[in-house]
Amino acid sequence: MEFHKPKPVHSWREFLKEYAIIVLGVLTALGLEQIVEAIHDRSRIAQARENIRSEIAANIGLMGTRDKTESCVSHRLDEVDGLIRASASGALPQGPIWIGHPFLTAQADSQYRSASQSGAVALMPNQEQSSYALIYVEFDQYHQAALNEQSAWGDLRTLSNHPASSTVLDWQLRSAMQKARTARFQMETAESQIRRNASKLEIKPDVAPFFTQQSVCIPLNTPRDEADEKESLGRRRGNRFDIP
Repeated sequence: MEFHKPKPVHSWREFLKEYAIIVLGVLTALGLEQIVEAIHDRSRIAQARENIRSEIAANIGLMGTRDKTESCVSHRLDEVDGLIRASASGALPQGPIWIGHPFLTAQADSQYRSASQSGAVALMPNQEQSSYALIYVEFDQYHQAALNEQSAWGDLRTLSNHPASSTVLDWQLRSAMQKARTARFQMETAESQIRRNASKLEIKPDVAPFFTQQSVCIPLNTPRDEADEKESLGRRRGNRFDIP
């Protein structure tokens, strides 16, 4: 193998020429690296933005499924109010009592968390980052209120067992009713904020599949086995769950 010795520089002009070539090469390489990195970042941002927006749209779509049963929820709460008053006076009606429960679904946040942890969200404009963060805080508030609502309705379902009237039971049922109504109000407030902020980002809700027979819409005097059967037929896969 033949090696060539570097030629000696005979003048400052030649030195500066060689120096300029080296500097230009380094700067060109750095510039190209930054361009490639910028293209990669734009791709990450675009993919993260698409995933987050799709997740938000899906979550709001599921809220729409709940919204379609709000008249049933309102009517059932009024019916249960009447049962609580009847229970307090020892006049709870005989026969089956089906309380049921409102529609419940988880609010997904995996795409947002993944994009945040990977650093993709941090590359977005500040206003967009703030908007997404606010929406997901409200999703969390909505879901926590929904869990509280389910817990309150679990206490209200005590009435289906025709418990003996007592002062303690009456207080517990009235407390559960207040918690159910409060949680519902919190959900409605959070949803309103979510829809408003999503609209500002021009995110349109997905149309979620509606389950044809919701637990809370089944008539109050339906026997438990019959109500369970109706509810399972309303699910896409016909799954049957034993509501506690």
